[in-house]
Amino acid sequence: MKALILSTATGGGHNTAAHAVMEALTERGVECRFEDCVAFGGQKLSAAVSNVYVKFVQAAPDAFGRLYRFAKAISTPRIKSPVYLFNAAYARKMEQLLTDYAPDLIVCTHMFGGQSVTYLRRHDLWNGLFAMVMTDYTIHPFVEDIECDVMFTCKAAMPSARRLALPKSAYEFTGIPVSLSCRPCTDKRAAKEAVGLDPARPEVVLVGGSMGAGNLPEMIARILPVLGENGHLTVVCGSNVDALRRATEAYSSDPRVSLRAQVTPLTPLIAAADVLVTKSGGLTSTEAMTIGTAIVVAHPIAGCETENARFMEDNELALWAHTDDELTAKVADLLRHPEKRAEMIAKQHEKIDPDCARKIADILIRRTNEMMGRKTPDA
Repeated sequence: MKALILSTATGGGHNTAAHAVMEALTERGVECRFEDCVAFGGQKLSAAVSNVYVKFVQAAPDAFGRLYRFAKAISTPRIKSPVYLFNAAYARKMEQLLTDYAPDLIVCTHMFGGQSVTYLRRHDLWNGLFAMVMTDYTIHPFVEDIECDVMFTCKAAMPSARRLALPKSAYEFTGIPVSLSCRPCTDKRAAKEAVGLDPARPEVVLVGGSMGAGNLPEMIARILPVLGENGHLTVVCGSNVDALRRATEAYSSDPRVSLRAQVTPLTPLIAAADVLVTKSGGLTSTEAMTIGTAIVVAHPIAGCETENARFMEDNELALWAHTDDELTAKVADLLRHPEKRAEMIAKQHEKIDPDCARKIADILIRRTNEMMGRKTPDA
């Protein structure tokens, strides 16, 4: 059995989920190939799409939120969107790959790939199993364009999923897949030692996602007062060079602060955190909840990330700092009360399945075999 995995780099989460599914399928003997779906329109197009998205979110998160709300208002399964037309324009350039590689199933973790494959299916250019894996706790605008056989999402997304035209049988409420190596942390002291942190010091990790979104230097200023003399703060600035520069100028002389750019993989550092401060991207949040780490959500990007934050807050899986003053107070509260951290982590383990990627792989294999009329081998 062969699988083609399609994603693209608008943020790091879509690719992370794609590789998690790919890991699980490979473990089960499925031959897999990963491709950047937008790169079929040219490498320059792929780079431009990624750069525009990242710069937009970094420079104008409020404007991005307004655009998201507008897109949600006009999104409908009855009419294909302009975004669908954009991704359909290069879809036929996948034909040669589909002929040469001949995948039995295609898995998309980004809407762009899903729209391209929908175009191919509508024009009888490919007829294998077509699956979408959602990477947030909601359904994004223009996902209505996608006509897949199976959609992997979470139960929290069901209200927004009702606007789609898919049959009920298409939904699999597995959750969001993370790497097979992302497991619950059972020894915080060992996790700190593994990444070179002092196990005796309270550790706060501040993450702005792969793009370093949020005003990280200002957030550092809000967290420092509650660290005391013994606490330590690790800041991951991602690809945000300006945030790293400004934070270095302001805090490089403070021994309580460590500044980093990209950290790959991020999960060992998350496991070492007593408190994680993050913007509620779907994959980072799910990794943290899989590991079991107390979370304070701060400055989520308006749109899918605010929906993620609402899901986490409503289910007591994280605290949401709606203001900068709340950020200081909520980090302090979790640092001072280990029992509150333990209660939050227990709820995370109740809600988040660490074997989601494997369950997705098993369903994909079963459904593909059913489509092809073959008996599913025992997992």
